[in-house]
Amino acid sequence: GYTVNEGRLAIADVMAAARDGKLEEVFGTGTAAVISPVGELVYEGESAHINGGQIGPVTQKLYDTLTGIQWGRLPDDRGWTQEI
Repeated sequence: GYTVNEGRLAIADVMAAARDGKLEEVFGTGTAAVISPVGELVYEGESAHINGGQIGPVTQKLYDTLTGIQWGRLPDDRGWTQEI
């Protein structure tokens, strides 16, 4: 249910969004990982505290969905898993 845009994002733009109060959530993920929330970014001596160090609602939903599929608690309607 989310509109997703994949592309490069300059860290300077991320920090500017944090300064402007527009940065709501940050998370990291990878091909063999779950969703990991980020509570603080530091770039060139400037700190950006994100969501009070708490996991945000989008990050939580993505985490719950991915781990739910991984552990068989949620259906895999995209064919990402194989039972072995």
